Amino acid sequence: PDPSKLDLRVGLVREVKKHPDADSLFVEEIDLGEDKPRVVVSGLVKYMDASELQDRLVVCLCNLKPAKMRGIESQAMVLAATSPDGSKVELVTPPAGSK
Repeated sequence: PDPSKLDLRVGLVREVKKHPDADSLFVEEIDLGEDKPRVVVSGLVKYMDASELQDRLVVCLCNLKPAKMRGIESQAMVLAATSPDGSKVELVTPPAGSK
């Protein structure tokens, strides 16, 4: 794999809600500087509250093939890191001043 082909972008989480059909998933609308926000489905519910995502800058992998997760198409992936034992997950935080 060639890391230079990864389309990593900083985006602003405009809206976060629980997935209507999955207790462990959030559905986010993330502004990545395009014509309209992208819908992203993430499995972060057991690691953080929706309020921790709302209006936050996140790093997204944008050139993935869209995938349906419980009926909702996810158009990117929010990057996060996991502790060695899997008990803690933290979002990858972009540097101050990122756009």
